[in-house]
Amino acid sequence: MSHRDIQVSAQFLTAGSGGIARCARLSIMALAGDARVSALAVEDEDATAVGAVRSRAFAGNRSAFVAANMLGALRNDWVFYDFAGTARAHAPLSLVGRPYALWAHGWEVWPGNLRPDYAKAIRGAKAVFVNSRHTGERLLQSLPGLKTIQCCLLGTEHDAGGPGGAPTAAQRENLVLFVGRNDAMFAKGQDLLIAAWPAVVARVPDARLCFVGGGERLDQLRALAAASPAAASIQVLGQLAEEEVAALHRRSRLFAMLSTVEGFGLVFAEAMSHGAPVLSADADASTEVNLDGVTGFAVDRTDLARVADRIVAVLTDERLFETLSRAAYERWSSQFCFSAFRRRFLGASAAAGVLAPAREPVHG
Repeated sequence: MSHRDIQVSAQFLTAGSGGIARCARLSIMALAGDARVSALAVEDEDATAVGAVRSRAFAGNRSAFVAANMLGALRNDWVFYDFAGTARAHAPLSLVGRPYALWAHGWEVWPGNLRPDYAKAIRGAKAVFVNSRHTGERLLQSLPGLKTIQCCLLGTEHDAGGPGGAPTAAQRENLVLFVGRNDAMFAKGQDLLIAAWPAVVARVPDARLCFVGGGERLDQLRALAAASPAAASIQVLGQLAEEEVAALHRRSRLFAMLSTVEGFGLVFAEAMSHGAPVLSADADASTEVNLDGVTGFAVDRTDLARVADRIVAVLTDERLFETLSRAAYERWSSQFCFSAFRRRFLGASAAAGVLAPAREPVHG
């Protein structure tokens, strides 16, 4: 395969900067073995290493970023954007015809949410990578007839066999873990978990519910937790370093997030990589990662009694936990580890023309 020059342009590339940044990092790591990759991050304060690639950071200086992006686009074969918002920086290059690809992640492309400037950036892309079938279907509802979609399920940045090896039940506590941002309306179901929690601790007195993640509604989450009759067993830790989150995953017996806005749900794959069963809602792309009754449970998030029942079952039934935990880890290691993602992504990139196809052997 002949190598191409590809620039990845993103909002953030620093580890721990959210799901979109993680997706951009995954793209760089996957492409680096088959292309010459450079990387720009408009909002990062400092350069960061993504595998063997070191990024350029622009500390929020959008003018400098746009200028560097334009120059890089002229020097590279392709530009790959982390999402449609960043891809708007490609507009000055429209007359030059430099090809670009972008990721579409979820709610930002769903009907009623897709901004006109984002739609324009998506229509102008030579390849639009969606992170799930659900996102692809919703994008087609917003932009009927779009022919440039490539579906590529995401994964984690690591493979099986890393530090610590396969997870064990011996490390577990009766801890239910949530990891996610706290934004408007708690679309990830934080309020629902808190509402269901008194029914859980009534049956499992030593159970604890732990929230990790920042966001503009963090104080509201803290107030909601403090007002619960089961407040003593609820922790709101805010933003933590990735190492601290990984340590919580290894201790937790269940990962729970009842979201309606997941375009994929990288947090589910991350939890499964630690052998944690997953409790998710059944209304978005979560079910493409978490298989109901196999790797955890997918429930109607409005049925709080069922939410509580599923949590209690995983906390109290050792055989159920071990079965779900083993299946969750095996599904991650076969479908959502880095190597699995890389195979999917390189195949989709070749199909879209981002990567050059393998050359046919020359016969004498």
